[in-house]
Order: sequence, then structure tokens, then C-alpha cells
Amino acid sequence: MESFFTKCEIKVLFENKIVGETMQNNYNLSHQSNTIELLETISPNLVIENFKGKNFEFACSLAHAQCFRHGNIQMAHVKRFKESGSFELVVYYSNSDIINMERREQIMFYHSQNNLDFEYPNPASIMQSANSYFSKMDPD
Repeated sequence: MESFFTKCEIKVLFENKIVGETMQNNYNLSHQSNTIELLETISPNLVIENFKGKNFEFACSLAHAQCFRHGNIQMAHVKRFKESGSFELVVYYSNSDIINMERREQIMFYHSQNNLDFEYPNPASIMQSANSYFSKMDPD
């Protein structure tokens, strides 16, 4: 996995932009022919990463790798855009369990009330998709 990340190309769109009480970073990450745009929002107890692209498994590999930096995946949701073949994966990380089952259900209820059509992958399915990406990679 380490060699995978040394071969990723990272283009910084902006870093350390202060928005309210949060800091935002925006990157384009590329590996082989896969490109993901990452918008990272960092607050004291929660990090939210928004991955946009066309290769979901690649995004999951990046999302899973961020656990080392940001803590456990608390929650995730995905919006798929079938007409373009793209998706938007939003992952919430924290070292403290700030998104418990009750809070998660509140967020999902809010999404449903606003007609937001999301899938809610669990951390294990994100890891499974990440492993699938790594197993398909060229050994170069």
C-alpha cells in the first residue's frame, strides 16, 4: 500500500483556507488513469472528506487510508450520478465517537426529508472496496 501512495500524484488546489471555525483543503489526486477531487474540512473534533470522481474503489482506498490521519470513519454517504458515471462520497472521521447511532439516524432522516438520495456504506464496505482497488492495481 505504501508504494501505491508514493505513486499518487497530488495537485494542491488550495490549502489552509479558513471557513468559520474550520479549515479547508482541496486537492486533485491521481493514480494511473484515476482522478479524484478531494475537499477536506477540518474542525476540532470532526474531519469531513468529500471525494468526487468516477472510480469508487479508488476513492475508498483514499478514504480508508485517511483513517491513520483523521481517526475512525464515523459515517459515510454516497450520491451516484448515473448519467455521468460519477459519484460523490462523503466520509466523516473522528477519534471520538461523536456520530453515535442516534445522531446517524438524525442525519439520515434529515437527508430523507430533503429528498437526498444517498447510500450509506459502512466502514467495512469501504475497506472492502479499497482492498478491491489494491488487488486490481498493476504491480508497477
